[in-house]
Amino acid sequence: MRLAFNRRLELLPREGVEAIKENALKILEEVGFAYRHKGALKMLEEHGAIVDYSREVAKLPRGLVLDCLKKAPKQYIVEPPQGDAVCFGDGSIKATMGLEIQLVDYGKMERRPGRTEDCVKSITVGNELGNVGVVSPFVVPSDVPVRMADVREHRLLFTYSRKPFYAWIYSVESCKYILDMAKAVAGGEDELRRKKIVGYGAEPTSPLQLSRHAIEILMEMAEYGLPISASGSMSLLGGTAPVTIAGALSLHAAEVLAGIVLVNLINPDSPVGFSTSIHVLDQRTAICSFGAPENTLASLAGIQVARELGLSCFANVALTDSNTPDFQAGFEKAASSALVLAAGAEGIGQQGIVGADQGASLEQLVIDNEWFNYVNRILKGFEVNQETLALEVIKRIGVGGSFLKEQHTLRKMREELWYPSLFNRDDWIGWEKKGCLDLLKRSRAVLERIIREHYPPEPVIDEQVINRLSEIEAKAAKDLAG
Repeated sequence: MRLAFNRRLELLPREGVEAIKENALKILEEVGFAYRHKGALKMLEEHGAIVDYSREVAKLPRGLVLDCLKKAPKQYIVEPPQGDAVCFGDGSIKATMGLEIQLVDYGKMERRPGRTEDCVKSITVGNELGNVGVVSPFVVPSDVPVRMADVREHRLLFTYSRKPFYAWIYSVESCKYILDMAKAVAGGEDELRRKKIVGYGAEPTSPLQLSRHAIEILMEMAEYGLPISASGSMSLLGGTAPVTIAGALSLHAAEVLAGIVLVNLINPDSPVGFSTSIHVLDQRTAICSFGAPENTLASLAGIQVARELGLSCFANVALTDSNTPDFQAGFEKAASSALVLAAGAEGIGQQGIVGADQGASLEQLVIDNEWFNYVNRILKGFEVNQETLALEVIKRIGVGGSFLKEQHTLRKMREELWYPSLFNRDDWIGWEKKGCLDLLKRSRAVLERIIREHYPPEPVIDEQVINRLSEIEAKAAKDLAG
């Protein structure tokens, strides 16, 4: 039998989870949620919501919320052009690359706006790092007009990513071009519905509102039954949410449920999920904290609330406030990730981020990939059977012997023991002979090797589709120029 971490660390007693769930339902029924879109409000009213059109607020009956939650798909499969299909909502752990405005290069100790070339290099690195489950362009390309940066990002992802991917979508206008690209890559509308190669995160604006442009994009995506997350609001304790974790999580859960209701009414085939992006607003500096312990507490409780609702959970932790890969960064990432993964989170915070959204670093992404290997080894557990109990070997070696040359050791060592590829295990002399490299310098060496061996990347789609994507981008550049 295999003894593995049961991933059910629980912070709250049953009655605490139930109290937060009930509080969220009361918020939606008694306070309401602002949908800044007349069509959405009309649809909600037709399904029993009490709508105040002057305030754009809908009060959602408990029955409507629970019915939509029950009916909404909780799992979906993404089939990238190359590589294996990936199931989301199945509970398996997935790490995602960050997406920032600035690129941080620790080799040059500089921070600068991202460019298209950086996006392609980042996709290349994401393809090669084994623990990156979801690829992103990593930085927003500043060498194209901002109104079509998301179109450029998606063209690059469709062309080069061997894994499921994401990028933000900025407007309903650019969304139409991105969907045209997705249909071209998937092989038509029906195949796009099946393969679900693109999705959308419709982030609520805390407290309790969803913008018009987010709803319009959501409606475009839901038409094709594509995965939609309306749960990504980054609630700030003491800012856009109550300073108490229980109050903030109640508000956050209400926002998640409000998004699920809208998505399910638009298209019952669009899958949904839960995210716990609750962070501390540092009252001394008014800066959002990515490494505060309260973030982890909120995520641990949020995982339990998500499970109570029958949803998988993404926990926005394994992040740091440090602007360099130092002890603080390692400690904050390790403490938060270990706890939420033990609690059963399916996803963790986007990796490769420097500080609290200060930029994105490929060196940091390489380091994050390594510590994820470490965590995976712990979660894998170990076998308990006659061979692993090793009684016969212990009898043969006896008191004071050595197991070093035993066939049992040679046979089992590679499946039982994890060997790091980046973390140091050299003694002092060996470390000196290799140049006394610290973790950052070693990660830089790995990064340079990946770029040297795999950049520029091979396209994952054929030339005809590549040309079609270029045509769509050119049209977007012309139409969105204003």
